[in-house]
Amino acid sequence: MSWKSWVTQLCFVSILFFKGSYSVEFEIKVPSEPLLSIVGQHVVLDCSFPVGKVWDLASSVITWQRGLEVIHSFYYGQDQLDRQSRHYANRTSLYHSEMKRGNASLRLDHTNLGDKGDYTCSVSTVLGSQKKIFPLKLAAYYPEPHLDFTASPSNVELVLTSQGGYPRPSVQWLDDSGDDVTNKTVIHLLEDTHGLYSVFSTLTLQGPVNKTFTFILKNKDLGQEIRRAITLHSANERSVEKSRISEDNRKRWTILVPIVTFVLLLFVLLTSALRKTCCGPEENINNGWNL
Repeated sequence: MSWKSWVTQLCFVSILFFKGSYSVEFEIKVPSEPLLSIVGQHVVLDCSFPVGKVWDLASSVITWQRGLEVIHSFYYGQDQLDRQSRHYANRTSLYHSEMKRGNASLRLDHTNLGDKGDYTCSVSTVLGSQKKIFPLKLAAYYPEPHLDFTASPSNVELVLTSQGGYPRPSVQWLDDSGDDVTNKTVIHLLEDTHGLYSVFSTLTLQGPVNKTFTFILKNKDLGQEIRRAITLHSANERSVEKSRISEDNRKRWTILVPIVTFVLLLFVLLTSALRKTCCGPEENINNGWNL
């Protein structure tokens, strides 16, 4: 083998080595776990890349996609939004001032349930190129539940309603002994035009009820738990309680009436005595004048 062939092969191996070294070193980073965003708020889709000492803005390309849908593109040193999906119009932005430090993250504003899915971050620079995929999940808190209560001589019905949450919640009812009575309930879930859920949970009880029931609603994605206790008293118990109050009032009046009568009588006697004391001399003077 001539020395020229040897040098040529050595240079070829060196090029392969350095190219392999760059491809190994060029590793973009995205979230390793699903990213969670709250409906209506903004979310930052994290993506970073190595820049080294030879990074050049003009030769760098950053593209965000969801499937085949283009979310945001950057090349020739500026945003390129001609191919951007209408669904993301006026809601995306990159951190231009931080690109030189390897920040390719995307800010997505005013998130909605239509944004959930698998997102792809693609970065290409003079050092190499790579793309990675990670999922974005959406969730919404359930508001304070509203209670509707109806009662009849034969049964009691409790309806708790919470509207505008996501995803589907878990609902549970417990009695005052801690026993699960969810099987005695009926749960309805309605989905609105935005994909958010309204939950209606109805607990129907037969006959007189003197118990405390606990309603529990959980949104596992957000770690949300709403727990509300409801105490019921039957009509019979309320009647007994009213009778007890009436009896107590009767006893109070039995004691108060004699006392009030005595005070009034004493007041009359004192007033009469004072009147005689004051009017006595005047009568004597009048008698004197008659004389």
